[in-house]
Amino acid sequence: MPLFADLNDDINKWLAGKPLVVAAGAAVIGLILLGLAVSVFVTGKAVTKKGPDLEGGQAKAMGVVWLVFGVLALGFAVYKAVAG
Repeated sequence: MPLFADLNDDINKWLAGKPLVVAAGAAVIGLILLGLAVSVFVTGKAVTKKGPDLEGGQAKAMGVVWLVFGVLALGFAVYKAVAG
């Protein structure tokens, strides 16, 4: 029984040969997360998928989480672009 990853072997090989595509995807995700974090710190509110928006300390905590993961994603993008 083949694994799901085996079915995408051609895509994985293509992405392995083109690290800038992976870096660009990671950079887009990182910039989106950083944008969300900045909006939280400016407005003091964090939007949620369900329920009421977060405010106060909860919003700042969510902003910090988005900021950390955004920086990590951008760091990975730089690493992939430089190291290949």
